[in-house]
Amino acid sequence: MISIISVVNDEKTAKEFLLRGLSHQDTKYELILLDNKSFSYKSISQAYNCGGTKANGDYLMFIHQDVLLPSSNWLKEAENTLSTSSNLGLAGVAGMLKPKYINEFEICMRYYLLRKLGFYSFWFHCYGRGNVFQGRDKLHWMGKPTSEILSVQTLDELLLIVPFKVFEHIKFDETVCDDWHLEGVDYSLTASEKGYKVCVLPCPVFHLSAGKRSKMYFKTLMKLIKKHKHEKVINTTMGLWPTRPKLTKLIMRLMKDSHKL
Repeated sequence: MISIISVVNDEKTAKEFLLRGLSHQDTKYELILLDNKSFSYKSISQAYNCGGTKANGDYLMFIHQDVLLPSSNWLKEAENTLSTSSNLGLAGVAGMLKPKYINEFEICMRYYLLRKLGFYSFWFHCYGRGNVFQGRDKLHWMGKPTSEILSVQTLDELLLIVPFKVFEHIKFDETVCDDWHLEGVDYSLTASEKGYKVCVLPCPVFHLSAGKRSKMYFKTLMKLIKKHKHEKVINTTMGLWPTRPKLTKLIMRLMKDSHKL
């Protein structure tokens, strides 16, 4: 059984997307909604850890309120696929492969130039994997679709599935991810460091919002790269980031996303 855990601050959105998709599922599941309309939780990590400790499922699915599961057998198919992967630490529906490169400066300059020249979609086609359809028009995101479970470096936070036995040993980091960003990236890297697989599922979803980088995003990012400094670069759905702080800030400035940190 899968336990569904979601932070809700907009009941209308939750009913239109998350709850509508769940109402059609043809298998048993547990639903844990974390009401945050009155800002009960100071961070997504705190909320998810709270919800996870209440769960009874074999798998814990942390999902945004604006995600729709489009088919009635989504949960059943996901669980069947999850059961075929040994040593699984974390699964999702959108992720990024670790890029091949000579050094971190070279690969970051390639990334920056693709963005600058308007070929950003090429980067996602090369390294992004997942079956996510975004916005009201349900357009496929720039990543390449996958028809099988596939290992990646990091996963997007819109939907994360953790085996309960893994969650018992690895919680979301409330110190590094003390706001509402990058908890999936951090969990991906932590799980990998402990020898677990991080995978994208071949299960399509609809997602209303595409996500935004804010000042808090970059503050969390700087703590994240310090924690995972053994990784030369961290490839995420919101950008490619080297773990050398000076180089990271250079990339931020070049992309005009820089904030005073």
